[in-house]
Amino acid sequence: MKLRNLKSEAIIATIDEIVIILALIILVLAVLVYLGIITPKIATATGLTVVLIAILLAISIIKVQRRKPAIGPETILGKTGLVKFISSKGELVVEVEGEYWIAKALDSVKPGDIVRVIDIEGLKLRVRKA
Repeated sequence: MKLRNLKSEAIIATIDEIVIILALIILVLAVLVYLGIITPKIATATGLTVVLIAILLAISIIKVQRRKPAIGPETILGKTGLVKFISSKGELVVEVEGEYWIAKALDSVKPGDIVRVIDIEGLKLRVRKA
């Protein structure tokens, strides 16, 4: 599914950005030690603190990005709905969780049938008889 690939790419991009920022901070600390502005002990303590904060931040970001969507059309994948009527264009009007959606059925359905949402194409649902 496309959504899963996007989440994986977002997680990888987030980790990549955190690693780049960590590398820059460590480089700055090394330069400061080289110039004698800070001691190696202070640089080590600062570096370890920054790495710990970055790890905790990365873990929390990954947890948030792995959650299922709480809003939007993706939340109704796998849910069941009721076929309300078939429009004059031959499109189904389906009620899913109190909202009316235009749908395309992969099976033969009639008003009053229960259907399951299997995919979303733009703002149209693809449904199959439940």
